[in-house]
Amino acid sequence: MLVISLVIGMGIFRAPATVAASSGSESIFYLAWVAGGVIALCGGLTFAEIGRRLPVTGAYYRVFARAYHPLLAFGVNGIIVVSNAASAAGVAIIGAEYVTRVLPDLPVLPLACIFIVLLYLVNLAGLKTSVTMQNVLIGIKLVLLACIIAAPFLVSPLVAPTDAPAAVPALINPLSAFGTALIAVAFTYGGYQSTINFGGDASSDGKQVSRAIIIGVVSITALYLAATWAYVQVLGFETLGSSSAIASMVMERLTGPVGTSLVSVALAISVFGYVNVAMLTNPRVITAMAEDGVLPKRMAMSNSSARGVNAVTLSVFTALSIVCVVFGESFEKILNYTIFLDCIGMATAAGALFLLRDAEPLSLSSRILAATFIASYIFIAGSIFRDDPAAGLYGVGLLALMIGAYWMVRQLSRST
Repeated sequence: MLVISLVIGMGIFRAPATVAASSGSESIFYLAWVAGGVIALCGGLTFAEIGRRLPVTGAYYRVFARAYHPLLAFGVNGIIVVSNAASAAGVAIIGAEYVTRVLPDLPVLPLACIFIVLLYLVNLAGLKTSVTMQNVLIGIKLVLLACIIAAPFLVSPLVAPTDAPAAVPALINPLSAFGTALIAVAFTYGGYQSTINFGGDASSDGKQVSRAIIIGVVSITALYLAATWAYVQVLGFETLGSSSAIASMVMERLTGPVGTSLVSVALAISVFGYVNVAMLTNPRVITAMAEDGVLPKRMAMSNSSARGVNAVTLSVFTALSIVCVVFGESFEKILNYTIFLDCIGMATAAGALFLLRDAEPLSLSSRILAATFIASYIFIAGSIFRDDPAAGLYGVGLLALMIGAYWMVRQLSRST
């Protein structure tokens, strides 16, 4: 359930429209979703192998530190934690906006901060409480997905008007269209890699984490393929590519005007699920960095260890999220620029599998899966750089800034 929670957020309720608009044809549209599932499966198996070899809490940081260097680990993970806080803040703002549709007198930004604080208190109560809550939240989202998947069997297809705008221009390079479509697909599938942060919580040998990733990714792929097929069947490909609130459109066809309200409530619940997962995973990365000495050691201490939560790092991440809410107007820009860096981080983390020193030799199948995953994310990064060079340059520059800051701090520590 946690693996599925990490991946299924709000993306599947919006991304298919973006993929349809950029793909230009149904064949490329479905090919992108199938390819995304294959990439996710390769990545899931790769990170499962990493989690098995390194079953420790905060493993996403420790993979970089052990395979490469603490400098690179600090740079990449520092950016990832901050961008995840910004993502959590942005999603909280979206959830607040959904609530204000029903209660328009409520202010959006303070309400978003209240959402984050409430989930902070839930996570402060302990790992078991927050995971139990996550199972309930993902269950509600799966019900909404089930309704969308069932819609083609219950309603007639929507007949698009003859003057409906085309999803994309008629002339388009298929490879470029595939690469652009794969960006949104990869974003929708992303998140499963964070489960290796729970290696130290789940079991001593990492097998529980491996099984969770494999079963979760396969289940998600099946759900996504069924949902995208349902969108096309109910709305039509052209309408899908020129729309945005596609989940509301499907539910309105299924249940009438009440469907829009149901989707608004379900997506607001998805907001809680996304922020809750962010609070489950990111504080563990901060804890690992503190334990290894790249952050103050006091951040690794917890007065709530019996409940499986580090109150200090959880508070730090919560504070980062609230700061991002306050400056939320720049969230989309920050998020777009860090997608490129996330691609590099994913490929670099997967490459660590070849460098981890372990007595057990790496199998040929594991090497092929990891190489396929790395090549896929290099291709996605290239597509992002082609479409938005500034995003790539800004992301690399931000990474260099973080690495430079770490180097300066270490030099000052040594001289002291």
